[in-house]
Amino acid sequence: MRAGRRALRCVVMSCCLSGAALLHAWAQPVAPTDRTAPAVGVQVKVERFTSTDAFRVKAAGFVFVRFGVWVDAMNGAAGATEYRRRVSRAFDAARQAGLPVLVTVRSTSPLARAASQGAARDAQLHDAAAQLTQVVSDLVTAHRRDLLAIELWNEPDLAAYWPTGALEATFPVYMNAVCDGLQGVRKRVPLIGFGFSRAPVEASSADRLLQSLHAPASCVDAVSYHAYGMSDPQIRRASAYVRARYGLPAVMTEWGASSGVDVGRSVQAARIESFLEKRALLDTPLISLYEWQDTASGKNARERNFGLLDASGIDKPAMGAVTNAMRDCDRPVCTTTPPRASDKPAFLRR
Repeated sequence: MRAGRRALRCVVMSCCLSGAALLHAWAQPVAPTDRTAPAVGVQVKVERFTSTDAFRVKAAGFVFVRFGVWVDAMNGAAGATEYRRRVSRAFDAARQAGLPVLVTVRSTSPLARAASQGAARDAQLHDAAAQLTQVVSDLVTAHRRDLLAIELWNEPDLAAYWPTGALEATFPVYMNAVCDGLQGVRKRVPLIGFGFSRAPVEASSADRLLQSLHAPASCVDAVSYHAYGMSDPQIRRASAYVRARYGLPAVMTEWGASSGVDVGRSVQAARIESFLEKRALLDTPLISLYEWQDTASGKNARERNFGLLDASGIDKPAMGAVTNAMRDCDRPVCTTTPPRASDKPAFLRR
C-alpha cells in the first residue's frame, strides 16, 4: 500500500501494473478464467540493506521488500537509538528505489513473566500489547508513505517465536489487545497477521488461534502465513479456506528454497523458477520470497543458504532464475488481467 492511498509504483515482470491494480489484486478471489499475478517481494535484513541492494531488488522484478522490526530493540535502554537509525536507513534505501516496505513487527522476549497466572499475567500481556501498538504507531507516523502494510508477528505457532508459552491461552489475550489498540492505525495503513509458520487450514494450530480472536476481519486485512514445502493445490486450498472461514485473503509472507545441505545451487534455482512461473495460479495476491541474501549466522546449513545472493553479495544461480521468471511474459502462466485502476480495492475499504 502507501501513504495517502498513493499509487504503488512498481514493475511486474516486463509488463507494468499500476499500484492501484496491485492493491486491487490483494482483495480479489482468483477465478480460474481470470488469473492475476500476485505482487512478489523479497525479504531483506535491516542491518545490511543498502540503497545498492534496493536498486538490485527492483531490477530483479520485485515490487516490495519485507523486513522485521523488533519491539524490544526499538524500546531497549541500550542501543535503541542506533537500532531506530538502522530501521530508518532501511526505509530510506527502499524509498530511493521506489520499493514499498512490508514490515513485520514482533517482540523477541516473553510478553509476561513465567510465574505469572490469571489476572496478573493478563495485565502483563496488555502492557506488552501497548508497547507493540506504540511501536507500530511510531513506524506509521515516521514512514507511512513508504509502507505497503504492517504484519503483526512472525510464526507465533512456534515456541521459538512465542517464548511467552501457553500459546492458546496467552495469544488471544495479547493479540485482542493489540487489535483493539490499532483500530486507529488500521484506518491509515493495512494490517496483516500473523505470519503463521503453517497455513491456517481447518483444525490447524493457526486456525485455532484465529478463531480465538474476537473478530479477525476487524483486526487485520489479510491472513499471512509461510508456505515452505506446500504444493500448488495445498496453497490454493488454504486460500479458499481462509476466505470462506474468515472473509479475508491469504497471503504468503515467506516462501523459499535453500541451496544448503545436499540440495545445491542449481536445484535451488530450478525450484524458485518453477514456483514463480506458476505464481498466477496459486490464488494468493501477495508473495514474499525468503530471502535476498544468505545469512551466514544461520543455525544450520539449510537456514544459511536461502539467499538469491551468497553471504558476500555475489549472485547465485537463483538470481538468474528469479529474473527469468519475473520478466518472461511469453509463457501463458504469466498472462495477467490487470484490474481497473479506478476500482477502490476491497482490501482498503473502510
